[in-house]
Amino acid sequence: MAGTPRRQALADTAYDTIRQRLVDHDIEPGSKLNINTLAQELTISPTPLREALARLEAEGLVVKRSLAGYTAATLLSSRSLRELFEVRLLLEPAAASAAALQVTDSDLRQLADQLAEMRETARDFRSRSTLLLYLHHDSVFHDRIAALSGNAFLRLTLERLHAHAHQYRLSFREGWAEETCREHERVLEALSENDDETAAARMRTHLRRAQTRLIEAATE
Repeated sequence: MAGTPRRQALADTAYDTIRQRLVDHDIEPGSKLNINTLAQELTISPTPLREALARLEAEGLVVKRSLAGYTAATLLSSRSLRELFEVRLLLEPAAASAAALQVTDSDLRQLADQLAEMRETARDFRSRSTLLLYLHHDSVFHDRIAALSGNAFLRLTLERLHAHAHQYRLSFREGWAEETCREHERVLEALSENDDETAAARMRTHLRRAQTRLIEAATE
């Protein structure tokens, strides 16, 4: 069993790498995944790679079909996207509420830094890499609040939901960035005042507006 920890580490690395490629559409939705090719690219054996793909299948990011292997999941339908936000609306306001009661000055500075980075990268979306960096800071902002809730299961659930929503955010529209930053700022203000009810309400407003923006993009 001496090799087990190393195999797990390789599977974890493969999972992180492939997950990011899927979310960023470096692997196109619906495309077939060739295990041998991926194993060569990642310089690992097929065994830890299959373990990584099984985890991604559990998250709904890849699909395994009998005799056909793995394919990248297609984008969520408009209905599924609405259902995803229904779950987020149940969980994320609760996370913001809990975070408001235990956030520290250091936590607030980290959140403010993420918001500042979002605003900085939002100045120029001419390159795809800049957009991806903006979306990264956006995701970290949400994930940090989930972490501050103190509920590890809640954080993990939201992380999985964000991956599906992120795939739609690649169709970013002009004007979305400033709206999103303002909404984040209002959530941050409530957190800094340790106002749990307002933090929950502002997170709920942010999510509803984000839902409207993404569904509009999905149906165009």
